[in-house]
Amino acid sequence: MQENYTNSKQSGQEQNPQDLLNASLIFARALGLILKDDEGIVVDITGNINLGENVKKVIVFKNNEQVHIYMCEDDIPEGTAVNMKATEPESNKEITE
Repeated sequence: MQENYTNSKQSGQEQNPQDLLNASLIFARALGLILKDDEGIVVDITGNINLGENVKKVIVFKNNEQVHIYMCEDDIPEGTAVNMKATEPESNKEITE
């Protein structure tokens, strides 16, 4: 099995903040390649993710060649594909923290 790392020179060592940032940027880029403009997916906020007490779900979507994360207050099941091109409800707000 291959090891999961973002810096081959540090294979087997504890990840540092730059490694985590690199992994996040790579993952965001991968999503940007998969999603078409205005396409997104609903994601439940669980585990160690802390975006504030009132954020229970987000919509991750692509717009203008960038991946965005908006808070979702609607009761939409996790994994649901959404089209953000339609009129956005006021309950969807971009997460900027």
